[in-house]
Amino acid sequence: MQLSIRAKRHTRQLGRRGENAAAALLAAEGMTVLARNYRCHVGELDIVALDGSELVFVEVKSIRKKAGFTPGGNLSMHQRRRNRNAAKVYLKVIGYPPLKCRFDLIEAVYSRGFLVSLRRTEDYLPPLLPERSSSDR
Repeated sequence: MQLSIRAKRHTRQLGRRGENAAAALLAAEGMTVLARNYRCHVGELDIVALDGSELVFVEVKSIRKKAGFTPGGNLSMHQRRRNRNAAKVYLKVIGYPPLKCRFDLIEAVYSRGFLVSLRRTEDYLPPLLPERSSSDR
């Protein structure tokens, strides 16, 4: 089913609002947001944050309120693979810092234009194993 241009714009705006709310939540929890909407050839990371000495790759899912449905339900296996692969590229670009990494999911639910729920789930994907650059091998 094709979305109209207006519906696509509304969906993008909803996603942007969810990402803004997620970034604010992370900051309130004491994390430092390092990057937003990091794009590379294999995918995109919505938010990259630092939680103490742990690097956190955050996927943000936003929806309008629907009974019995969670935003994370929209996260396909393909999207999960893209998130992992984008995280690997990000780590390579920043030189594989000696940090533990995890993947968090933040679900934002809106009703009548207002944020009604914001939930963070830690480790929604298995952690990445530390990698070394080819010069370290």
